[in-house]
Amino acid sequence: MKASVLFPILLLASCAMPHYVSKGTHDGVEIAYAWNHPTGKPSELLLRMKNTGTTDKHVELAIDLYYQGRTVETFEADTCLPVGKLMVGKLNGIYFIPQRVSTEQIKDGSAEIDVTRTKATDQGCP
Repeated sequence: MKASVLFPILLLASCAMPHYVSKGTHDGVEIAYAWNHPTGKPSELLLRMKNTGTTDKHVELAIDLYYQGRTVETFEADTCLPVGKLMVGKLNGIYFIPQRVSTEQIKDGSAEIDVTRTKATDQGCP
């Protein structure tokens, strides 16, 4: 394959967006997460939330990070989502940097997350 064709393919592959794992829809808010592993930096847990309802939503959620079956960290978010709004990770949303597990532990599957508390209430956004 010619180098001029191979380079754009490799560039696109390296810039690929993280694969988000759906955690379901809660009271009209779709929630998903993905791990991002930037080179030379700690891993980041990216959240994606979308308001699929017909009113603005005030969203509170807690995410537990498990390592070897035990909760080692809990992340909390509290935000407002206007109707139709999509919040995505570092772009315009919420992300967390774990302090108690390493990138290697996340990559090898030893660390898992679970959305343990979600509350979305109808409330106007400022």
